[in-house]
Amino acid sequence: MNIEDLRKALENDVPVEYKMHCLKRMMERDISRKDIIDSIKNGEIIENYPLSSDNTSENSFPSCLILSLRNKDMRPIHVVVGYNGKKIIIISVYYPDRERWYEDYKTRKEH
Repeated sequence: MNIEDLRKALENDVPVEYKMHCLKRMMERDISRKDIIDSIKNGEIIENYPLSSDNTSENSFPSCLILSLRNKDMRPIHVVVGYNGKKIIIISVYYPDRERWYEDYKTRKEH
C-alpha cells in the first residue's frame, strides 16, 4: 500500500469507515476524525501490513501504519489504516509511546 493511493481515495470520496475500537480510542485520547484525515493527507507510511496468502476473508484489508504530527499541537500520532480499493477502514489510532518507539516514532524498540 502506498500513501498516494490513500490520498487519491480521499480526493475521490471513497467511503471512510471507523472501527468501533477506533472510535472508543478517539474519544479516550481526544483525537478527531479531522486529525485522522489530516494524518492520511500529510503523514507517511512507516509500516505495511499486507494480507497473508491464506487470509481470504472479504472483511480483511491490507493495512498500514501512518505517522503524522497532529496539526493543533504537533504531537506525533499513529493511525492504522486499511484499504481495499473501495473503502478506507480506520482500524486504530494512538499517540506513540516512547517506551515502545524510538525518538523518530518510526522505529519500534525491541522488547
